[in-house]
Amino acid sequence: VDLSGYVSTDDQNLTLSGNTLGIEDGNTVDLAPYLDNTDDQNLTGATLTGTTLQIDIENGASANVDLSSLVGTDDQGLSLSGNTLTLEDGGTVDLTPYLDNTDDQNLTLSGNTLGIEDGNTVD
Repeated sequence: VDLSGYVSTDDQNLTLSGNTLGIEDGNTVDLAPYLDNTDDQNLTGATLTGTTLQIDIENGASANVDLSSLVGTDDQGLSLSGNTLTLEDGGTVDLTPYLDNTDDQNLTLSGNTLGIEDGNTVD
């Protein structure tokens, strides 16, 4: 049975002009009734209880978001031994370069004048 007479090459194109959807060599459909953009709902609140965030919307159902997967258990402590700062389960930092305590200037008071060694005076 030769069915080639029933096979077509209908390569019609769709067009959209304003709210009207059309098909080449065919009809059109007005989409305006489906484009109701009057839903102006607002978010009315958000509440965090434990690790659950509840988001509320005007004239709609609230949604809950489980945030528990974002909560870590990394409760490492810091310790200082001498000049070495250590992070539990982490690295260490030698603070020696930042602890230059060689500035041993002396204050002097002469009458009403306060002075600092190798510095200014205040009357």
